[in-house]
Amino acid sequence: MSQENVALMRAGIDAWNRRDTEAVVALMHPEVRFEHRLAALQGSFVGIEGVRGWFSDLTEHFDTWRIDCSDIRELDDKVLALGTNHATGTESGLETEQPFAVVARIEDGLIMDYIDFGDRGQALEAVGLRK
Repeated sequence: MSQENVALMRAGIDAWNRRDTEAVVALMHPEVRFEHRLAALQGSFVGIEGVRGWFSDLTEHFDTWRIDCSDIRELDDKVLALGTNHATGTESGLETEQPFAVVARIEDGLIMDYIDFGDRGQALEAVGLRK
């Protein structure tokens, strides 16, 4: 099995860790659906401009962030990425650590759907690896 989709996800995480928004969105389909863990409250973002807006908001509220992700698996047209997200709040200085549990669907070599479950079990279930 090709590892191109795994390399795409790794490139996105590396760009994210550098805070390089343009490098991240360059890996996304123009009509990307970006669903973050607070989507139930804030909604999903659609398209590159929506993702840029989300990054802008994130940059405003967090001084630092880093994704540590050693478990990335290619599953047909999807990629499962499991790890840990570390962030420091801008105003509070509070350091947080949360699960990074993402399923991304790849289309034409670009990320078409990006879902951050924030829960390892839910992400595994979404790709049929756990019931």
